[in-house]
Amino acid sequence: MQLFLDSYGAFLGLRDGQFWVKPRQGEGRAFAIREVNAIFLTKGVRLTTDALILAIRENIPVLLIDAIGHPIGQVWSGQFGSIATIRKNQALFSTDSQGLRWISRLLQQKIDNQQQLLQTFLRSGEHDAPFATEVERSIPIFRKMSDNLRDWQPLSARRSDDDAASFRGWEGTATRHYFRCLSLALPEKYRFAARSKRPAYDPFNALLNYLYGMLYAFVELAQMKAGLDPYTGVLHADEYNRPTLVFDQIEIYRHWPERIAVQLLRDDRLPADAFRETEKEGVWLEKSGKGVVIDSFLAYLDEKIEYREQVRRRATHIDLDALRLASRLKSFEPSK
Repeated sequence: MQLFLDSYGAFLGLRDGQFWVKPRQGEGRAFAIREVNAIFLTKGVRLTTDALILAIRENIPVLLIDAIGHPIGQVWSGQFGSIATIRKNQALFSTDSQGLRWISRLLQQKIDNQQQLLQTFLRSGEHDAPFATEVERSIPIFRKMSDNLRDWQPLSARRSDDDAASFRGWEGTATRHYFRCLSLALPEKYRFAARSKRPAYDPFNALLNYLYGMLYAFVELAQMKAGLDPYTGVLHADEYNRPTLVFDQIEIYRHWPERIAVQLLRDDRLPADAFRETEKEGVWLEKSGKGVVIDSFLAYLDEKIEYREQVRRRATHIDLDALRLASRLKSFEPSK
C-alpha cells in the first residue's frame, strides 16, 4: 500500500517497529513495514528521522509532493535499482531515432486509450446527444492521428526535432478533440471550455491536475526502481531539470485519472466545499475533497486488469512497463 499524508499537522513516526501515522486531530494507526511500498508527504507534515531511516533501509521511497500532487523531491538511499549501463544507454536512446519510434508507439497507444474511454462512456448511456455527436465527429480524427504515428518512418539515425514536433502536433490535435468530448460527458455544471493546468479554471481541470500529480509520482517511482533516470526523456528531452522520461511514459496512463475525474463528478461524490476559486489563483482542490480523490485513485490503481496478456494491479503494470524499458536499454545499440 501507499501512505498519503496530505493534511497540515499530520505525523509520521515509528511505534513498536511499525510506521505510525496520526492526523492532527483523531486517532493514530500503525502500518506494518511489509504493507508499505511508498510514502507521500505534503507541506506541513511532521515526521521523525527514525521513520525516514527505516524507510531508506527497507527501500521504501519517501516522496515529497506539492499542493496538486506533483512530486518535488524524494528521500532515498541514492542507489539506483539496477546497473549504470541502463542509464548510459538511456542517454544514447534519447537522441536516437529508436527513441522516437518508442515515443510514436506510446502516443499511438495514448490516442487508442482515449478512443476506448469515450466508447466506454457512450456504452454507459450516461450522456446526452451532444456528447455522442462530438464523439462520432472526432473518431476519424483520432484514427488519422494514430495512423500518422503508426506509419512514421525515421529519415536518419538521429532524433529529429522536426519529427518530434510532428508527434506533438498529431497528439495535440487528438487530445484537443478528446477533451471537447470529455467536457460533454460531464454534468452540465462541470463542463469546461478547454484544458487548463496551472492554474485550473474549473473544477474538472483542478481535479484532473491533482490526479495527474499522483500519477506522476507513481511513474517516477517505477522508473527509479527499474534503474532508469526520470530526467532523461525523449520527446521532452530539451526541458532542463524536469522529469522528462516521466512526461514521456505517463502518456499511456493518463486515461486512468481522466476516467476517475469524470466518474467522481458524474456520481456527485465530492463535498460541496471540495473546490476553492480565487481570481488570481484559479480553482484548487481543497482538503475536504482530497480524501475522496486519493482513496478513489489508490483503489483504482489497486484493481487488477489485463494488459499485455498479464492480469495485474494497475500500479504493478506501471512498474512492469518501466522494467521492460530498462531491459530494452540494457542491450541497446545505437542506430547507424
